[in-house]
Amino acid sequence: MQYRCFGRTGWQVSEIGLGGSWFYGRPEFGLKDFQHGTSVVERALDLGINYFDTAPLYGKGRSEEVLGVALKGVTEPYYLATKVGYYPEPFDYTRDTIWRGFEASLERLQRDRVDLLQVHEAEQAGWEGIFGRARTLETMLEMREQGLCQHIGLTGSDLTLMRNILAEEEAFVSVITFCKYDLLVQEARDVLMPTASEREVAVICASPLHGGLLGSMRNHWIEQERFADLHGKLGRVEELLAGEGETISRLGLRYLLTDSNVSMVLSGAATIEELEEVVAVSNGHYLSPELISRIESA
Repeated sequence: MQYRCFGRTGWQVSEIGLGGSWFYGRPEFGLKDFQHGTSVVERALDLGINYFDTAPLYGKGRSEEVLGVALKGVTEPYYLATKVGYYPEPFDYTRDTIWRGFEASLERLQRDRVDLLQVHEAEQAGWEGIFGRARTLETMLEMREQGLCQHIGLTGSDLTLMRNILAEEEAFVSVITFCKYDLLVQEARDVLMPTASEREVAVICASPLHGGLLGSMRNHWIEQERFADLHGKLGRVEELLAGEGETISRLGLRYLLTDSNVSMVLSGAATIEELEEVVAVSNGHYLSPELISRIESA
C-alpha cells in the first residue's frame, strides 16, 4: 500500500480508502449479513488501508455500526470519517438536527469523536445551508472546538458550489467528489481541483469506476438511460485500453492515482475479493503521460 499526504492536515493516508456504502453487499446481487461487513473492514486493515469513510445514510446507520464493531480495539493508527446533514431528517442542515444526527453517529460508531466530519451532499444544503446562522458550518465548527472532530470536510456533486465554498472558507480540509473524475469524465479535475490544490485541500475521488460502469456493474448499468451519453466514450476507452494487459477497472484506478493532486481513491468494495482487486493497484505503478493523453482524447 502506498500513502499520500492528506492536504494540509499532515495525515499520511492510504491512497486507497474504504467507503462504507456496501458493507452489506449490493442489492442487485443479494444482501449479506453484519459479519460480512466486519470481515471486509478487517481485511482492509490487513491490506494497509488506514482511512474509513461512512455516513448515516449508508444502510440507515448500519454502515456506522459495522465500523463501530470492526474498529473497536484496533491499536494501529487509522482515520475515521462520517457525515452530517442527512439523519435523522433527510437533508436538514439546521443546528439541532445536525447535533442529533452526529450524536447518533457517535453512538453507532462506539466512540466519542471522529477524525473527519463532513457535510453530506453540500448541494442539498446550498450556500445558505452551509453559511447561514445556526446552520452547517457554524455547528460543525462548534463540534470541532469541543474536540468531537479534528477536521471538517465537504462532499457533493455540485462542483461549482464546492469550489466556491473552498474559496470562501478555509476551515474545510477535504472534499469528496463522485462520478466526476474517472476514465469517462474529468469535470472535477478542471472545475474543482485547481481551487482545492491552491487551498491545500485533500481531494478524495469516490465512485472511481463511475458507479461500477467501468467495473463489475457494467452490464447492469449499460442499459440505464442516465448513462446513455457515456456509451460512445465508454466504447472508445475500452477499445483503447484493450491491449494494455490489465482490466479496465485496474487501469481506471491507476489513471486517478497517476494524478498527484488526488489524495485518495475511495473504494466502495462490497466483497473482500473486490477490495483485494482494488488494493492491488496501489503499488506505485502509474500510467504514462502519453496513455493519459490518449484516454482523455478518446
